[in-house]
Amino acid sequence: LASEKLTSNAEVTELPTDYVALEQRYEAVRHATQSLVRLTRSYTAPPTNFDVQALQQQFTTLTSKIGGKRDAEAVAAAHRKEEESVPNTVQHAIARASLDVSERVGLEEPLGAALFKFGSIEEKVGNEKIKQDRCIHAKFIEPMASTLESGVALAQNARKEVASARLTLDAAKAAFKGAKPVHADAARRDVESAEDHFVTVVEEAMRLMRAIVESPAPLRHLSDFVAAQLAFHKEAAALLEDLAPEIEEIQVTQEALYRHENK
Repeated sequence: LASEKLTSNAEVTELPTDYVALEQRYEAVRHATQSLVRLTRSYTAPPTNFDVQALQQQFTTLTSKIGGKRDAEAVAAAHRKEEESVPNTVQHAIARASLDVSERVGLEEPLGAALFKFGSIEEKVGNEKIKQDRCIHAKFIEPMASTLESGVALAQNARKEVASARLTLDAAKAAFKGAKPVHADAARRDVESAEDHFVTVVEEAMRLMRAIVESPAPLRHLSDFVAAQLAFHKEAAALLEDLAPEIEEIQVTQEALYRHENK
């Protein structure tokens, strides 16, 4: 095995070129997997970072301006309902706020009718988002996390074994270099044994890293992720396509009435 000289004159065994190249590829895959799992957990998690209370407060303020003075008990009951019900998605939060305002404004009012339709559709979109998130969790997050916990963990331990074996081999070489003639044969055997062990652990680490780098499983999981997103966006698009002309019709009618009354 080739070696390199340090300024201290201590020999450091070089890692095989193939090992170094594979290690770089493995590190890229490992970091990418960790980042994807972490980001996807956030993507599918309930909207804890979404300021639902601020949204609800804005709608409450809007309602008070439109509907005038409201019964104090009704307001208190609405706040209790908001506090007890944590939205599963941002769409659900918007739906609940919209439906709440539509009831307070009144369905006979154009805005109330439009918000009722909008809230009803947003709730369905939120349900589709939950279906997507569950699918992504089962078919992407869990298997990818399992890869990190099993395959990557084994490869990491194997890399530690390589580092340890490398130090042992370096120490054996140094001992052989400084050995007295009477101990030279024993020291040479130690070097040979350390070299054999080093080669063995390097091969095992490469096998485990190659299993991570070349596995088709991540691509299968990614395909499932894309399929889940596609299904969600198709359903959401279909729901919103049905809603859009209804909202537009209410808007156009209200605008015509407004212009007629303000001539």
